[in-house]
Amino acid sequence: MNKTAVIIFILAAILVMGGAGYYGFYTTQTPTPTAAPQTVSVTSCDVQQTVTAPGNLENVNVADVKMPSTGKLSAVNVRVGDFVQAGQTLAELDPVTKTQAQVDLLEAQDALEEAQKNRNILDYPRATDAFIRDLRKKVNNQRDVVDELDKNYRHAEDAVLRGQILASLTTAKEELTRLESNLSWYTSNPSEQDKTNANSELALVQAKYDAVIAILESLEIKAPFDGVVFAVNAHISETYQAETTLFTIGDPKALEVKANITEEDFPIVAVGQAVEIFFDARADITVQGKVNRVIPQRIEGDRPRYNIYITLDEVPDGLADGMTADASITITKRENVLCLPRSIVRASGVDEVTLKVWVNQTVETRQVTVGLRGDSDVEILSGLNEGDQVVIQ
Repeated sequence: MNKTAVIIFILAAILVMGGAGYYGFYTTQTPTPTAAPQTVSVTSCDVQQTVTAPGNLENVNVADVKMPSTGKLSAVNVRVGDFVQAGQTLAELDPVTKTQAQVDLLEAQDALEEAQKNRNILDYPRATDAFIRDLRKKVNNQRDVVDELDKNYRHAEDAVLRGQILASLTTAKEELTRLESNLSWYTSNPSEQDKTNANSELALVQAKYDAVIAILESLEIKAPFDGVVFAVNAHISETYQAETTLFTIGDPKALEVKANITEEDFPIVAVGQAVEIFFDARADITVQGKVNRVIPQRIEGDRPRYNIYITLDEVPDGLADGMTADASITITKRENVLCLPRSIVRASGVDEVTLKVWVNQTVETRQVTVGLRGDSDVEILSGLNEGDQVVIQ
């Protein structure tokens, strides 16, 4: 073997040994693990679908206190902004107006007593037996007088005497007619029509009496309930006609929200649904309430919207009529269910979606059944368990 061949053989041996060493080193290295993808954990939460409704607070207990009768005021006891209690005197009428009302009361009381008397006598005999016997005797005596005068008149020959007897006879007959009429009335029983007429008259007089009493009681003009004086239109010594509004009283805690919804939301909003209400004036609180009324009449404006009214479970301090409110109406809610953020479950309008799950350093494909699609989360019905790591796609 010549020298050149030996050198080539040695070089080939070195190359073979180097390649074998590199292959052995490469095959014994630990494989680099696949990088974990970004995931979201399946959790339990409350999934809810809501509708937003902007609006304002409205006072639902405001009353006008009016002048009870025409007259002047002798005292005005409150100012705008004063807190008043039910029954507190707001103003008083002058003595002249009071005097007239007291006179009216006396007259109404006399009329009522007379009507009650007239009705009561219909339930009892009209006279005692002794009275009727005496009256019959008077009737009989008067008949005798009439017969005697009639006899004398027929036998009298002198014209002057006949004229005098005729005058006496006429008067006697009138008296007999009166006595017989009285006897007939006292010995008869009242008819059902008599009782009906008496009852009607008594009811009419009673109503007039009650009206006078009401006016007299209202002479000291009083607050109808606990509240705040919103307006005063009353001044001492000025004359006011009856029914003129003197004061406006409102209960500051009697508040509800008047809000409005879109025509798309109108079919799904219903009375009784739970509501969360937020106020710019009290950003630190959330008030619970319920939909109380839904008005099926479009509000005037460019966009079709409809009014709803929301009652508040409680009215915290710091709220007042006219303040802005934002309502979140709960349409549907699932409590303590498996859920994922809505951004992860992007498919809409279907009950089953395909999601990727990170399990044991690998990605699995799962078919997942979904339920309620809420505002921020989606209900998971099957295909995932709590704690599963869903890949963000």
